Amino acid sequence: MNTTERPGVVTLVTDALGRSADLIQTEIRLARVELGEKVEALKASVVSGIVMMLLGTVFLIAAVILVLQAVVAALIESGVAPAFAILIVAGGSALGGIVVLLAGKRTIGAIDPTPTRTITSLQNDARMAKETLT
Repeated sequence: MNTTERPGVVTLVTDALGRSADLIQTEIRLARVELGEKVEALKASVVSGIVMMLLGTVFLIAAVILVLQAVVAALIESGVAPAFAILIVAGGSALGGIVVLLAGKRTIGAIDPTPTRTITSLQNDARMAKETLT
């Protein structure tokens, strides 16, 4: 006779529930770690974006200064061409500042804080648990 006993349904269900609880705890720990990584990346992104926006602000200030210099040059030289040339440079500076500000704004919003690895893992675990219990 066979002396090995097969586990009963209650034992199997209890074991499955215990393993599921362990799995859920592991997934929660994984989610915490992943969210921590996302927060750190978000912090770096915000700092980088703010620096770029400040740089854009410097360009815009330079544009204002160049506009003022254009007015001065127009008065000093009393000719249209030099002032027009300075205004073109000021316009280019303003355009550069706007581009940098927009790039900084885009950088701040570039990080997606969704814990995608954890979500995928939880979906796989749920599918596997469902297959095991059916």
